[in-house]
Amino acid sequence: MAFDSLVITQKIITSLSASSGTSVIPLFSYTPYTQVGYRLISESLELNNLKAVSWIYNLAEVEFPVFELTASESEQLLSTINLEWTSPRIQLDLLCRIGTEAWNKIASYSLLNPSPFPYRDFELGSHILGNNAILGLQLVDVNYGNLKDTSTGQDKVVILGDLIRNIVVEKMVDTSTKIANNITTTAANIVNSNANRKGLTIFNNSSVDVYIDTVSSVSTSAYMLKLLPNKYYEAPSPIYTGNYYAVVATGSTAIDIREFI
Repeated sequence: MAFDSLVITQKIITSLSASSGTSVIPLFSYTPYTQVGYRLISESLELNNLKAVSWIYNLAEVEFPVFELTASESEQLLSTINLEWTSPRIQLDLLCRIGTEAWNKIASYSLLNPSPFPYRDFELGSHILGNNAILGLQLVDVNYGNLKDTSTGQDKVVILGDLIRNIVVEKMVDTSTKIANNITTTAANIVNSNANRKGLTIFNNSSVDVYIDTVSSVSTSAYMLKLLPNKYYEAPSPIYTGNYYAVVATGSTAIDIREFI
């Protein structure tokens, strides 16, 4: 059978607010791909360009440092790390779950109330999830509370990205035809060409060897396939849609041929 591949890109967006609590919030949900006349072979997921934007009002403002020109790169990095992880903050954890296993933390981010900026951006990366993984987010109280609604604004985190669905499907066959045939010592056409053919099976239910080819010059000494009694042949993919010819060494016979369209 022939397989078809397709890629579906969907924009996902979700948000966390004061009502989100500390439960893990899956980033997306999806229904496995279906299409009438096709069978799903595989579906692999990716999350690309994942980004979070936070607006925090209930925490004390944090002023980002201004560095002296003489400050080394290490000093700047240490100062930034201290600012991120010792200031009043709410922790945002990125988690991954594979199948029915427990959630596992793979990254953490500090949600601060930056001054003088009204919001902060976070790059959450791109993730290959395959067919059995999903990402989620969880808010963690690290002794400064959680998201709140205040008189100055409503705390909120918005997450968005691209969900890529890589899908492989197989066209299902809905019609089969039994092809009558009479094979003799003179090579003859046993299956006519059919551009709509999706499959072909041949079963030699006779008592003689049958010599088969896709060219009309088939003979007992030049052939594509020698089908012995009680043996079976199934046309490989990609399906050949042209004529089939056959011949026997002596006498005549008929075999069981099914064409699927």
